[in-house]
Amino acid sequence: MSTEELINVCQAVKHGDMRQVTNHKLGKEGIVVDVTEDKLVVRVENASEIWAYEDCK
Repeated sequence: MSTEELINVCQAVKHGDMRQVTNHKLGKEGIVVDVTEDKLVVRVENASEIWAYEDCK
């Protein structure tokens, strides 16, 4: 994910919109529920995980 895409995801999440991302390193998909600095807090099934935005698309 580029910096511009990260900004767009941050803005969407702050406004209550859900964004689905794929972590290409882990091969997992999830919903972004929060953004902290340069990390994404992602809901995967029933758990939350922290992913680097560089690993996501």
